[in-house]
Amino acid sequence: MTKLGIHTALEKRLVVGENITQAYQFAATGNADLGFVALSQIYKDGQFAAGSHWMVPANLYSPIKQDAVLLSRGKGNPAADALLNYLKSDAAKKVIRAYGYEF
Repeated sequence: MTKLGIHTALEKRLVVGENITQAYQFAATGNADLGFVALSQIYKDGQFAAGSHWMVPANLYSPIKQDAVLLSRGKGNPAADALLNYLKSDAAKKVIRAYGYEF
């Protein structure tokens, strides 16, 4: 909103959720007129959920890089190793892409 020059004008009307799920709930229940929500909350298999949406252009924000790490106490844990291997798989990438995300 700052890069669009509208943050100051709207600042007094903004409600900030404690997390992305709460922000989605505010918008989905009508307790907020609109909201910035996670793409995965409104997009699946190439389609947006009912309602309107606006994809924020990439030049207006810094991307959030998300990674997975194996903690030292999980080293040698077969379940932890299996999860990391799955997250690197084509099957996991297909699920991630189904919710609108890229690598």
